Amino acid sequence: MSGLIETDNAVRFLFEDAAVRGVWVHLQHSCSEVLARRQYSGAARALLGESLAAAVLLSRTIKLQGRLALQARGDGLLKLMVAESTQDAGVRGVIDLAEGVAMDAIPPLQQLVGDGYLAVALLPDAGESYQGIVPLEGARLQDCLADYFARSEQLPTALWLVSDGVRAAGLMLQALPAAASDSGDWQHLHTLASTVTGEELLSLSCDELLHRLFHQDGVRLFEAEPVHFQCTCSVERSRNALAVLGRDELQKLFAEQPSVTMDCQFCGAHYEYTAADMSEVMGDASTRMH
Repeated sequence: MSGLIETDNAVRFLFEDAAVRGVWVHLQHSCSEVLARRQYSGAARALLGESLAAAVLLSRTIKLQGRLALQARGDGLLKLMVAESTQDAGVRGVIDLAEGVAMDAIPPLQQLVGDGYLAVALLPDAGESYQGIVPLEGARLQDCLADYFARSEQLPTALWLVSDGVRAAGLMLQALPAAASDSGDWQHLHTLASTVTGEELLSLSCDELLHRLFHQDGVRLFEAEPVHFQCTCSVERSRNALAVLGRDELQKLFAEQPSVTMDCQFCGAHYEYTAADMSEVMGDASTRMH
């Protein structure tokens, strides 16, 4: 087996003799691309890294032409967190975490969010979006997400997430519906996976990690899927966001200032508009609404 880590890859796998599936992910360049967009504290970098890994893990288990997003908003130390993964494993994210939270002493997620919510959102390119609220009863993101799947999908699910503020990695196991009547296989595999350490997740290749954990269980790996930084912002999206203000408000806005800049919070792209662009902006909105 190769000792080289397949960075920026996600690998799905199945157990040959058990109705359990899994996903492994390791992010380095894509994680760095996201983290380089803003100045983040160590705690924010670690939490955002874990969120990116989680978004990739979850997105690999569903069929969706669009984006899966983890979204958190609250009035606690964590004001905002968004981590997204597209169908083709493009990732982006942003976090607003109060300064002074030490990376080795991050408070429980419920305390971080305060009066707010954590949600899993499915954002298809066409059709209606879906959002499921995640219970904030676990100390870590991985615990909250496991609770969410157990309650909403009624499928035993477990995640192991880690980030050192530079890289991020994760492992996910999920029982398939066929395993509902026999939990023995799930308990066995979950017990083995629970021995994994953060250092192993960050430093071992997928082959090495799965062999170390499940060398006595038949595992079938699917082809690795490359993960990359990808922002979905565009001129059209920025125009549509501006058009929400309406023609009257836009006229007042441009009467007060010569131009309006729309900044993407994910990648930092700037979209600038003047009064001369207003008809085109509203035209885009008209087209979008029909």
